[in-house]
Amino acid sequence: MTKKELGNLGEKLAAKYLIKKDYKVIATNYRGRHGEIDIIAQNLTNQELVFVEVKTRTNRDYGYPEEAVNNLKKCRLMHTAEKFLWSNNYSIKQNYRFDTIAIEIDLDKKQAKIKHLEYI
Repeated sequence: MTKKELGNLGEKLAAKYLIKKDYKVIATNYRGRHGEIDIIAQNLTNQELVFVEVKTRTNRDYGYPEEAVNNLKKCRLMHTAEKFLWSNNYSIKQNYRFDTIAIEIDLDKKQAKIKHLEYI
């Protein structure tokens, strides 16, 4: 499995997870000048927008998946989210947050462990 295929699989698993948790997926792979947001969703309970970075790993050779979301990545997410909000005419009062969904996949057992970190 290539890195791209693994990433796509992780994003699909993350989207399914969010839908089960009462979120509506608004966009996937949203691109801006500063980067990409893997998933943009809305929490249907409180109408909060959630900008989600998904990190998927098959082992911990390079650490836990969530450790890959560093300060530079967070800054790029913020700038891209601002473009999304502005481009889609969201109110200045719109509540939003940034989350990470970390996924560890065991390809042999075909199992995935999903960790949802809110307000990163």
